Amino acid sequence: MKKTWYLIPLLLAFLSTDCWAFKFNWMGKSKNQATQKAEKLCNEASRAYGSADYAKVIELTTQAIKEDAKYAKSYMMRGRARKDMGDIDNAFKDLDQAITLDPKLGEAYFIRGQANEIMGEMDKAAEDYKNGCASGYKMACE
Repeated sequence: MKKTWYLIPLLLAFLSTDCWAFKFNWMGKSKNQATQKAEKLCNEASRAYGSADYAKVIELTTQAIKEDAKYAKSYMMRGRARKDMGDIDNAFKDLDQAITLDPKLGEAYFIRGQANEIMGEMDKAAEDYKNGCASGYKMACE
């Protein structure tokens, strides 16, 4: 019997390449083009957020939502930027939509908890932090 153990590192190397990671998600299903475009726009928005360019974040995430209206992270990021700009009502709309699309998106609960704190809704904030923590977002657990 021929030993093929040496193929394992080659297979692992292939699976870890950017091409494979970009084209397929962790379940091995192909991502559609709209989702890929939305992810790319959200990555760009994340860089803009790091520079505190909230208007650019809103612009990019709005484009991402036009590409794929079911990509929850777009709403979450736009909601975060709106919260930071003081547009709390629209931040809640975006964060609620993000949570509706992906109830396990712990970061969206965390940001909504922050928005609830701003509004003085401490019970709602505590519930959001609890849900964010339960969803695996560690900052919500602190």
